Amino acid sequence: EIKKVKKKYNLESAFDDLAKRQKIFNDTKNSIMGLFQQIQHNVEVMSLTIPEDKKKIIVKEVAALQEKLVVVEQYKEKVDIIDKFCNDLKSFDGNLKTVDAWMMGATKELEEIRNASDKMAPEDRVARTMDLQEDIAAKVIIIKANIETELALLPQGEKVPQDAQEHKDELNRITKYVTDLQTKVKKECDNFSEDVKYWAEYKTGIKEFTPWLVSAESSFTEGLAKPSSLDEAKALSEKVHGFEKSCADHLKVLDAANEAAIKMTTHKDADAEVIALKERYAKIKAVADNWVKKVDTLVKEWALLDNTVTELNAWVAKDKTTEGENQFSLEKMESTLGELKTIFKEKEKLVEQL
Repeated sequence: EIKKVKKKYNLESAFDDLAKRQKIFNDTKNSIMGLFQQIQHNVEVMSLTIPEDKKKIIVKEVAALQEKLVVVEQYKEKVDIIDKFCNDLKSFDGNLKTVDAWMMGATKELEEIRNASDKMAPEDRVARTMDLQEDIAAKVIIIKANIETELALLPQGEKVPQDAQEHKDELNRITKYVTDLQTKVKKECDNFSEDVKYWAEYKTGIKEFTPWLVSAESSFTEGLAKPSSLDEAKALSEKVHGFEKSCADHLKVLDAANEAAIKMTTHKDADAEVIALKERYAKIKAVADNWVKKVDTLVKEWALLDNTVTELNAWVAKDKTTEGENQFSLEKMESTLGELKTIFKEKEKLVEQL
């Protein structure tokens, strides 16, 4: 019976056989120990009547028999070993089943993070992937312990029983799956960590661009002040050219923010925000271009008017001595005055159009 006590690697069969061996052991132990106790009782009774020399022989025989009772203890040790083996195998199998059931949920969690990443802030994506990483790391510890357990629990070498090989194959399958999953999650976490940096760059640019845009839209609504002198027109020209440069500078800020955004793993919301801001910017830029064009034309006309008046004043101040010169000068004056009227009307028209 002791020789029949062997390891079985199919979990159900192992516990069925263990129960069977434990019953046989208990029955055998009870039978043997019951007989021995009966023998001891009989010897005690016999010792009351048999001669002393016969008594010594019987005691010697009982002692020899008692020495053989060690087989019961050996039997127990063998059954206890199988009992521990079965429980270790059950724990080993339970750990594999636990990790196997967890794997699908972990994979689903990764997919949810990926699919919903455009609806989460980069910081939230990083937090969720880091939590998943920690969960995977805990399962990797369990797997490593199972790998060590497998070396002690299951037979090694080429000729491995099929039931034992199935446990080995399952361990290898789960180990590979979790290792691959760990690599994927680490990559995603690294990507999302980069997203935090790019997100910060994007938001910094947007925070700089948006207030300027709002202020520019307010200026657009208010329009331009109408100058009453060439100096004021020149000051206005400087102002609109400054606004034009500000438009160009802030477009660079928005473009830089957009470049940072498109480096993120997902940037759907950022894309929509940039498009909306660029649409508003385009309206402001069109106004700026129109202002520059109008004011440049106004300054040019006003400068021409100012130069013409200066030229006329200088000409009138000259002393004229001959009748022909006076006649020529009168014609020139009439022509210049006509030109002044035309320029002045154009200037007034331009001022009104601002």
